Amino acid sequence: MMHTHILNSEVFEPITLQMGYNDAVSFTLKSDTLFLEGIELEIKQSAASLKYPNTIAYTIYTEISPEPAKNEIDYTAQKISTALLPNRFSHSIRIPLKEPYNFTRNGNSEIIPYSSSLCLSPFMLRLNPVMKGLPDDIEGARFTVIARPLLIAEGGLKINLQYPDKEQKPVSVQLNGDYLAKYTELQLRQPGQYSLQINSDAYRTETRTCVVERGKTTQLDIQLKSITPLLRIQAPENVIVILDGEEITSANTPIPLESGSHIIMCKIGTYQLTRQIIVEEGKSYLLTFTMDMLIQEITE
Repeated sequence: MMHTHILNSEVFEPITLQMGYNDAVSFTLKSDTLFLEGIELEIKQSAASLKYPNTIAYTIYTEISPEPAKNEIDYTAQKISTALLPNRFSHSIRIPLKEPYNFTRNGNSEIIPYSSSLCLSPFMLRLNPVMKGLPDDIEGARFTVIARPLLIAEGGLKINLQYPDKEQKPVSVQLNGDYLAKYTELQLRQPGQYSLQINSDAYRTETRTCVVERGKTTQLDIQLKSITPLLRIQAPENVIVILDGEEITSANTPIPLESGSHIIMCKIGTYQLTRQIIVEEGKSYLLTFTMDMLIQEITE
């Protein structure tokens, strides 16, 4: 029997399935391998098969034809590795999908040789007996296969700057205090918290904090703002606002200002109030005009 699995994401949850001693399972990778550097296949044996050591072999194939399917029986394929299943409850096969890789072999696992075809086409694990006349109790033996992703240690950080105008003026980007020369490219970083700061002579300084997780991409979308000072006005509709001798006709829209001194006058009826403001680059200002009434107790 052929089991088939399509991996649409390189960071996938472990896949568990049951196999007989003459079954196979294929895996087709439909995603990139930015974070995925290998796949681990753990084979767990039942008590029945453990009674008969050196009777079951496993083989890894690639370049399989035709496309693996549940009801398909006959295939041609390229053998990558084959061995007897060790006589222990659990054995893991680590399959590298890129070179170099950072995972290692431990006491209950082995690493098969790297083949570039492993990530370009489906690969298959097949179990098969190496002797004839198997005892009756092994005929119904089940093998549990668990597929797990082997991820690189890093996660990704993508910085997406959104400029206020079509012209993109120079900026400098620092991550944890270090300047990034190629900040438009994906940054591979160890998991953890990072501090990002963007400085420019044309835009306001922006700071962000983000968390990078292993095997995931964190995207920061940052809207850059011009350093041109802005004035926002909050005042009743019947208040006339005059800026440097000119009446403001659209008080709901932020007003760009030049750096330096400005005179603002607010008029309502015969009442008027005048103030001077010193404007600096990279700052925003809010003008709020209110009229208040004070009532208090007095002694006559």
